[in-house]
Amino acid sequence: MDVVNENFYQLLPEIELAIAECDFIAIDGEFTGLHNGTMVSIFDTAAQYYQKLRSNCMDFLMVQFGLCAVKYNAEKKKYTYRAYNFYTFPKPMSRYAPDCRFLCQSSSMEFLSNNNFDFNKLFKHGIPFLTVPDEQVLQNELLNRYKQNCLQAQTPSKVSEPIPIPDNHKADIESACEKVKELLESETSSEVIIAEKPNSFVRKLIYQEVYSRYSDSKVSLQSRIVEDIGNVMIAFKGRTKLLMAQERMEREQIELEKAVGFSAVLKKIIASNKPVVGHNMTLDVCHMIHQFCLPLPSSYSDFQAMVKTISYRFLDTKYISGTEPLKPFFGSTVLNDLKKSLSEQCQNYIDLEPEVPEVGYSDDVSKLHDAGFDAYLTSTVFVNLCNLYGKVKGIKEHISTDSAYLKQFENKLYMIRYNEDPCLNLNGPEQTWKLFFFLAQLQRSHVYHITFPAEWKTIDITNIFSPFTNVFIKYINDTSAWVALREASQAKAMNKILPKLQALHKNIILLPWSVYYKDTCTSNVPTTTKRKISSCSSPPKDNVDSPIAEDTSDDHDGHTPEKVPRISKGRRVSRGGTISPILEADESTELDADSSSVSNITDVDVKNHSISTPSYAQTLKTKKDTDTAELKTIFPVASWD
Repeated sequence: MDVVNENFYQLLPEIELAIAECDFIAIDGEFTGLHNGTMVSIFDTAAQYYQKLRSNCMDFLMVQFGLCAVKYNAEKKKYTYRAYNFYTFPKPMSRYAPDCRFLCQSSSMEFLSNNNFDFNKLFKHGIPFLTVPDEQVLQNELLNRYKQNCLQAQTPSKVSEPIPIPDNHKADIESACEKVKELLESETSSEVIIAEKPNSFVRKLIYQEVYSRYSDSKVSLQSRIVEDIGNVMIAFKGRTKLLMAQERMEREQIELEKAVGFSAVLKKIIASNKPVVGHNMTLDVCHMIHQFCLPLPSSYSDFQAMVKTISYRFLDTKYISGTEPLKPFFGSTVLNDLKKSLSEQCQNYIDLEPEVPEVGYSDDVSKLHDAGFDAYLTSTVFVNLCNLYGKVKGIKEHISTDSAYLKQFENKLYMIRYNEDPCLNLNGPEQTWKLFFFLAQLQRSHVYHITFPAEWKTIDITNIFSPFTNVFIKYINDTSAWVALREASQAKAMNKILPKLQALHKNIILLPWSVYYKDTCTSNVPTTTKRKISSCSSPPKDNVDSPIAEDTSDDHDGHTPEKVPRISKGRRVSRGGTISPILEADESTELDADSSSVSNITDVDVKNHSISTPSYAQTLKTKKDTDTAELKTIFPVASWD
């Protein structure tokens, strides 16, 4: 069911009841963009990953929030649900509400459009919202205005020099005063509009003339906005300024409650303390907190604590399906693919039933990437994942969201990690106070730090690792990078030939991850800057092939920050300058080890009709024949020719 501003308050009691009575809540979001700046890397620690999300993703807007409240009937052994699709847009509902600014990303907006997103419904009928700090600021301002109005009502007005009335305004002022006179003489009317759409100067003249002719104990004036007319001045008979100040506060309090809007739903979720389920839900959780509750804290440990105030248990179906013991059952962890796989593999596949047709969805895939439908789909996937988990583990009892069997998946939000547990763990702080000890726990034996000459290109680095299969490169700056072997099992062989490689290439420093960080921790080496893009040349368009993740899933707006890093799984030749700018977004690329075979290609400067200066990769070929014979004795299985 679509929920917009016009039906939100009518449906709010029903939504609050559904949240209070459900066993768990599934959520999903759609956004105006995903990243703005440095993208996340598969080498990031959880704290680094969070910092990048906080810095580069929170300026975008969550424009749809899907909520599916699911109940389990133990007697009938069936699940029922109520699904809602909220359009959220921060339009100011009063002149005091903040006028928000947000970013849009063209690829995300195109993705929404291609999936039939209704932008007119969003901008015209979107539900407003306020964070808790914004709401508190507006509440304090409202109270201050009320106190000031009460004080003015009890203080006699100062007599000041009257303002001369210009000839072009005399008729309007006299008309207003005449209407006030008729109101005071009437026995039935208690208020009347005395001026329509007056500017501030005319209003001041009306106040001056009315209060000079009639006592403020008999008549009171007030400006209001009336539908279909606009700004008007209204005269009231027999109402004191103190009473009018109280009535004004009551009206503004109602306006404030309307401005809070969708944030009231999040308050209900927090109060219910129900488990929250999502699919690839890291961005959903971050935006849910940042947009409707509180600004995200700068510290990752503070973020872990803040998330626990929303719910005591988060469960991510992408993480559950992508880790043991369920990982072997799925070739893809895309949400709709998961649903199909589960329906094919589970003999007792469970379909959720809507409590009433109005709050339900069919299995029509045309609704994919509608936040409400995706929340419903997430609920279905979660219920059947629990059943599959019970079957694999031999558990005969019903597995609920509160079950201890799901403890291993609790509060772990999916994130891409390189050969590690792929999650943002909310259960406790990372041991960053023991940096080296913590890094030693990471599977980084296959990762190396390389320092190289500034004129080097990607091909020069891959030639160093030519005995091996694919390598992944993440640039730090113009002279250093991280290089990871695609196969971690090759680390032992790499470490064996490492001294020889270092001896052969005097102009580089090549260190294993653990050695580099041990030296960094003891010497306090400052962090270097990013690799610059200003001197980079434009890449050929066909250099981009696919995301690095094995699961190229499409669980948010066509891609997620974890999947944005772009790589090349083939040969790449940098055509002059430094590294191709297509690598700048993540400063990383993946190349085949045999890319050294292109090192003898001569780059021709077409514009100047001259041959460019050979790179290190081109001169390396002349040394290779003599060097190879010696290296072959150390690493005989390598394919050097």
